[in-house]
Amino acid sequence: MSNEHGNLIKSPKQLIIIVFACFFVPLIIILLLMVFVNNGKRGESNATTEQLIKPVAQLNVQDASVPADPKASAPVAAK
Repeated sequence: MSNEHGNLIKSPKQLIIIVFACFFVPLIIILLLMVFVNNGKRGESNATTEQLIKPVAQLNVQDASVPADPKASAPVAAK
């Protein structure tokens, strides 16, 4: 067995290149996937920001001193 395992990295320059590649290549792939996914959803939506936020940001304020009418709050049954 004269065929021994050798190191793939033979110089410090190759080590630096491999370290940077192992860090930046996955980041670039993740960023490209994020752009791909976000562009698909953003292109189909015609709603403005105000229309998207309105259901969440809507606040209904009522006077607490007025007694609630239990008949008005009950759902009407369909006949």
